[in-house]
Amino acid sequence: MGIYASPRFAKAVEQAQEAWAAADPESCAALAGCRMARRHVAIPFFGRTHWVDHPSGLVTASAFGDDHLDAGTPAHESIAILLLHYLLGADGTTPSGRWLAFRDLPGGMFYSQAFAGKAEAVLAHWAAGEGASQERLESLSSEAFGLGGQALGMADISFRFEALPRLPVAVLLWRGDQEFPGEARVLFDATARHYLPTEDLAGVGDWLAHRLARE
Repeated sequence: MGIYASPRFAKAVEQAQEAWAAADPESCAALAGCRMARRHVAIPFFGRTHWVDHPSGLVTASAFGDDHLDAGTPAHESIAILLLHYLLGADGTTPSGRWLAFRDLPGGMFYSQAFAGKAEAVLAHWAAGEGASQERLESLSSEAFGLGGQALGMADISFRFEALPRLPVAVLLWRGDQEFPGEARVLFDATARHYLPTEDLAGVGDWLAHRLARE
C-alpha cells in the first residue's frame, strides 16, 4: 500500500484491492472489454494503457502510445480506484448510443450540483464563455483529439471519447455571447451504470473536464 499514501484515497483503494484479489481476473477482463498479459489486465483510460495486477491490485500507467507492461509508473490513487471499480463492476453490456446528462444517471441528482460546479463549469469558463478566443477553443480541440476524441457535430463544439472500453463519454460546448453565458455538458452513455457507480462517473467527467481545460 506504500504508493497509495493519500489518506483521502487509501481506504477506498484498499477495499477495492481486497475485492479484486478475490475476483476472477480473466472473467472480469472479458466483461470489461479488456485484454490480459500474464497476470495483468490492460485497460485503456482515454487512450492511455493502464495495467492492473492480479492479485495485488497495483495499478501502473504506460506513457501515451506505449503499452509495454514493464514501462509503467504508479497510477494516481483516484485513477486506480476507478479502474479497479470498473473491472469489478463491468457486466459486458453493449453501449446503447443514447446519451444521458449526469443528473439522469442513477442517483445523479444527488451529485448533480457538485458535478456541474466542478466539471461542467470548468469547461464553460475555459472554452464556452463569453468572448472565448479562437486560440483557446483550438487548444481544447487539440487536447480532445490527443485523448482520442472524435467530433460529434452537436452543440457548437462537441467530442465523443472512449473513457474506458464500453464506456463512451461526450462533451458538448455552447459559446456564450453578450446576452447568454457559455454552457458545457458532459454526457454519459445510458449503459454507464453497468460499468461504474455514479460517484465514479463523476470522477471520470471531472478528470476529463480538467484535462481538456489544462487545469
